[in-house]
Formats: sequence, C-alpha cells, structure tokens
Amino acid sequence: MIVYITRHGETQWNVEGRTQGACDIGLTEEGRKQAYRLARRLKGISIRKIYCSDLQRALETASIIGREIGVGWVTTPLLREASFGEWEGHTLTDIERLFPGQLSRWYDDPTFCPPGGESLSCVRDRISRFVEQIKSLKLAQDESILVVSHALTCKVLILELMDLPLSYIKRIKQDNTGLTAIKVLPKGNMLIFLNETCHVSR
Repeated sequence: MIVYITRHGETQWNVEGRTQGACDIGLTEEGRKQAYRLARRLKGISIRKIYCSDLQRALETASIIGREIGVGWVTTPLLREASFGEWEGHTLTDIERLFPGQLSRWYDDPTFCPPGGESLSCVRDRISRFVEQIKSLKLAQDESILVVSHALTCKVLILELMDLPLSYIKRIKQDNTGLTAIKVLPKGNMLIFLNETCHVSR
C-alpha cells in the first residue's frame, strides 16, 4: 500500500500567520485552486479512498480532489489538527509574548499541553490509531490511499509511518497541498518523496 499524505489548501489564517489548531477555518480562493492543482497531479494514480480530517479546510480540500479524480472520501476526527487551546488565533510571535517559553517546551516535551490544548503525545496516540485502521484494510502493494490533514498532523503521521521519534518533527516541512508518499511494507516502510510542491505553482 502507498499512503499519499497532504495538507489542506491555504486559509486566511495561513496568510496571516495565525495558529489554527482546532478552529474550523475555511479555504481561501487560492486554497481551492491549490486543491484543484493537486487533483490534477493525482490523476492517473490508483487511489482507492481519501481519508480526511473533519475540519472544514481539510474536508473541502478532500472533496475538491475527490470529485476531480472520482474517488470517495471519509472523514475522521483522528486526523484533526492538534488543539492548541489558548494559542489559537495568535501568531507565533504573539504566543511567545503571551505565553513565554511554552512554544519551546511544547516541542521539547511531548507531554506538555498548551493551556486548554493537546500535547504532541496525544496527537501521536490518535495518529497511531489511524495507522492501525489503514493497515487493517490489507490493501495490495500497488493500491493507494490519500490522507488530507493538517501541518502538524501530517508531520506526526509521517514520523509514525517511518518509525521516527517526535523530536524529528521540526525537521519536516509541510506546505499547503504539499504531497508526500510512503510505501507501507512488511519490514520497514519506504519514503518515496516528501512535501512535493511542483504542482502548487502551475
């Protein structure tokens, strides 16, 4: 099985650099165009099903792609973005000013929760449950699925599939509609490509 992973299209809060987390923000017009461009990139690939977060920005991205390539989509809260609690709506600069030291602590300590939010360990736990679900499908090696999620959640999913620690999370870049492909194998999964964005500017 090949797992294709992508982040939702652009939102206004992406443009403004504001932390979204569990806030249900929709796509901009550019975000919709990005989803259509990614759909064109995926045409010709045998994708069996699309799995997406139930937040609006991911669901709209998945539905655009699904309609364009003729594949159904399923929503799951397991693929939601991390809840950032009181950080949501703020830029990183604002978070550092309002909650000094918490950002670095959140990255360094997987058990640390932002005020009213979710730890990295909690995110990984639900991503682990999602991985078990897709493995139970027992798809053939040449069959594929597409996952449409969020920046942090996509990174955690990549780390989980590649059996890498959460400490690697800052080493992964995940652009809006950037595409990653991982081949799931019996003895160690294989990264095919990471955050491919050739289609985004077309």
